[in-house]
Amino acid sequence: MMLNPLSNIYCQSYTYGKKLNAYDSLIIKTYRNKILPKAVNSKKDLLYNGIDNTLMLQFPDEASKSFKYLLKTHNGTLYKADMGYNIIPRNSGRAFISIYVITKDIDTILVGKKEFTVLNIPLPSLKMKDIIISEQSNVDRRIFFTGDSLKILFTEDIPSSDVWCTIERFNIGYTYGGVYVSIDNETPLLTGKTLDFIKKLRPSQELVIKVTSMNPTGIIKHQPIVRFRIN
Repeated sequence: MMLNPLSNIYCQSYTYGKKLNAYDSLIIKTYRNKILPKAVNSKKDLLYNGIDNTLMLQFPDEASKSFKYLLKTHNGTLYKADMGYNIIPRNSGRAFISIYVITKDIDTILVGKKEFTVLNIPLPSLKMKDIIISEQSNVDRRIFFTGDSLKILFTEDIPSSDVWCTIERFNIGYTYGGVYVSIDNETPLLTGKTLDFIKKLRPSQELVIKVTSMNPTGIIKHQPIVRFRIN
C-alpha cells in the first residue's frame, strides 16, 4: 500500500489568531466548504468499514484544481491513490474528512470538512435475475426458470461488489423425514437437472442453498447457508 508522501511532512495548520497573508485569506474566503470529497464507489456517498473506499474531490472551479491538497481523518487510514484518495475506515459509525490546501511554505489551510456515514459490509445474499434470495425470504419458483444463473450480492450501493467473489457451484435441497434431499449444481448456471428438481418441489417448501465461491485471488470459500421458502 503506497501512502501519500505528503503524510510524512509535518504540516502546521493555521490556528485562530495567526495572521494570514492576503492570498491565503482569499483562498479561505473563496473556497471554504466548497471543495469536498465524494465516495465514488458508493451510490449513496457512504463509506464501508475495513475496505478501500475511493474519494474524489469535487471542485467549484478550474483554479481550485491546481492546488495541492492534504486529506486527514480520525477514523482509519487515508492515503493518496492513483485516482483520488483511498480511505480504509477502522470503525463503523462516522468518519470526518478534513481537506487542507498546502501552501508554498508547506503550511496548510483548512478549506473543508465533511462527515461520512461508515457502514459494515452486509452479509452476502443471493440473487437470481433481479430477485434477492435472503434468509427466510419467500421466492417465486418462476425466477429460476426466467433467470439463468445464481449470483452473490453484498450491497447494491457498491456496483463493484458483484466481482468481489463469484459462484463456483452450489447445492440446493431440503430435509424430509430426517433425510437431506438435494442436488449439486456444478456451475453458477442452472442446469436442466436442477430446474427439474425445482419444478417438482411442493408449494411453500423450505429449502437451503449452500454456495461455494471464489474471490479474484483464487481463494475458495463456503458462503453462509441461505434458508428460504419456494412458492
